[in-house]
Amino acid sequence: MKFDKQKHLLNFEEMDSYHKDFVEIYNSLENDSSEAYKNVMLKILEQTRLHFCNEEELMQKYNYPRLKEHSDEHKKVLYEMEYFINGANTKIGRNILKSYFLEGLPNWFDTHLLSMDSDLSSFLKEKTNL
Repeated sequence: MKFDKQKHLLNFEEMDSYHKDFVEIYNSLENDSSEAYKNVMLKILEQTRLHFCNEEELMQKYNYPRLKEHSDEHKKVLYEMEYFINGANTKIGRNILKSYFLEGLPNWFDTHLLSMDSDLSSFLKEKTNL
């Protein structure tokens, strides 16, 4: 996965920093072993929880009108990550985790950034006069 400034940069430093960290952790995969995928997913999960907590605090602080929808999306993806990580104790579970990592996660990242986070960053820039 590559952090594409044209596509991913929101020009809201707090959010951009988390997104760059996400990509950096994603790209830290050292080999193609099941254990490597699981370890990187655990790091992504930890970073994503922190990121979402921070985002949701900002949404509450500035009374973001789409807070519920955005928070629900956060809950959904955290559940998915936990589900695939916890299911990686069987061969099929490890294969599914790898598929989610290689396909599902990058697709979600792009979609979430280009829709929900783009809208949120525009709202926050207006509210914070950035």
